[in-house]
Amino acid sequence: MNNLCWRFCLLTAFAWLALFGGLAAVAAAEEERGASADRLDRLEQRLNELAQRQEQMMHHLAGSPQRQGPMHGAGPENMRPQMPMGGPGGPPGATVHQDLHGLLVLIFLAGIIFNILLAVWIYTDIRKRGEGSGLFVALALVAGIPAAIIYALVRIGDKRIDLAK
Repeated sequence: MNNLCWRFCLLTAFAWLALFGGLAAVAAAEEERGASADRLDRLEQRLNELAQRQEQMMHHLAGSPQRQGPMHGAGPENMRPQMPMGGPGGPPGATVHQDLHGLLVLIFLAGIIFNILLAVWIYTDIRKRGEGSGLFVALALVAGIPAAIIYALVRIGDKRIDLAK
C-alpha cells in the first residue's frame, strides 16, 4: 500500500510539472521576446531620427557658403570622451611601468636560458673528457657565469697536472 501511495504521488508531481511547469517557461520566453521587440523598435526609431538629423545637416552645409565649426549647444551625441592624461595607455607612469616590467622579464628569461646553455656546455665537456664532477653542472644552473669560470679554472689546472706527468 505504501509503495502504491509513493507511485501515485510521483505520478501526480510529474503531471503537475508537465501541465504547469512548462507554462512559466513559455510565459517567460514570450515576455523576453516582447521586451526584445520593444527594444528593437526603440533602436530603429532612434536610428531613423539620427538619419533625419544627418540629412538636415547635409542640406544645411550644402546651402551655406562657408564651412562652419561645430554646433553650439551640442547634444550628447556630439560629445566625445576626453582622453586621459598620458595617452591611451592611462596615466603617464603606467606605460613606463609596463615597459620596465617587460624589460625585466626579458632579462630574467635570457639569464635563465644562458645558465641552461652554460650547464649544457659543462655537461658535454665533462662527458667528452670522461672525468670531472656533475657538481659543476648544478652550479652552472644556479650560479651561471661564476660557476663556468670556476669550472674553466679547475679544467686548466687539471691539464697542467696531466702535462707534468
